[in-house]
Amino acid sequence: MGLAPLFMAISSCNTVASSVSVLEQGYICSVNQAAGVQLVSDSTLTHGDGARIGAKVQKDISDKIETEQFWVVRVDMGQQPSGGYGLKLLSDHLELASDAARVAVEWVKPKPGMVQMQALTYPCLYLKIAKGNFTRLEIVDHQGEVRHSLALN
Repeated sequence: MGLAPLFMAISSCNTVASSVSVLEQGYICSVNQAAGVQLVSDSTLTHGDGARIGAKVQKDISDKIETEQFWVVRVDMGQQPSGGYGLKLLSDHLELASDAARVAVEWVKPKPGMVQMQALTYPCLYLKIAKGNFTRLEIVDHQGEVRHSLALN
């Protein structure tokens, strides 16, 4: 009887191996872009200051991705006061629970005392995510706290 609750807790959440990968990351993806997550479309890729990075992602999408099998999302860190900030994918696995899939991302900050470029930056991460039986995507930090959520339907 003691193992049943543990088994139920473990079985209620599973992972999908190699279901997330980084297409591109950058330090100035879009000027004045707020922190968040969004599905990427052709108009997203070619609009605004992210066009340089967007062009590379668009090429990767047309060369490597079948859109019936994958979503492309952009995670934005928002405006940062200097260089040294960024986003880093922590695992290539999706954690699935109920109708949501979770992607673990680290919010990187410069170490105190490190010399950094003194300019506003807008770090982002373009991710390729395998489609599955879920309707919501959650971006979580290294502690498992939900930073951003996105409806996929």
